[in-house]
Amino acid sequence: MHFLNLWTIYNDLLSSHYVPSVGAPEPEEKWSATDIRCTVMLVVLAYFYSLIEDDGQGLDAFRIWRARYPEEEAAIAAVEAKVAPFRKRLKVFRNRLGFHGSRTRSHESSGRELFNKHQGNETWEAMRSFKSLAAALFRKDLDRRHGADPTFARRWLDDIVARAGGPPAG
Repeated sequence: MHFLNLWTIYNDLLSSHYVPSVGAPEPEEKWSATDIRCTVMLVVLAYFYSLIEDDGQGLDAFRIWRARYPEEEAAIAAVEAKVAPFRKRLKVFRNRLGFHGSRTRSHESSGRELFNKHQGNETWEAMRSFKSLAAALFRKDLDRRHGADPTFARRWLDDIVARAGGPPAG
């Protein structure tokens, strides 16, 4: 839920639905390292990696979803494939810039590799797909618990797979 809340704040900030009381940039203003948009982006990316960290001691939502929803492997694999190209760089980013920080610019520079090797829209699309999968699985759970028609969740999950170019999930 914290990731979803951070996502909403960041999205609202970018679309000017949310205007901070201090340091609000003009929409056309070029981003800087001290810009509040940059700060929120750093936190969203770092938090995102904490949810997909493939270390055995980490959370790894993909591992959890596979255990809880084995029948949704196609959707889980489709989203994980979008994340895979930058997972390692995202870890360094989180460790050097996002949460743990660096004492020197040279130490933090490897964290910036994420931006040198991947376009912002690539990471954004992967996070959007992750968020969509999380919400669709949550909806599937709610439908099960309340005996509701599962059609909406099924279509949503199938759409996630279709957008990734795979066969229907269910």
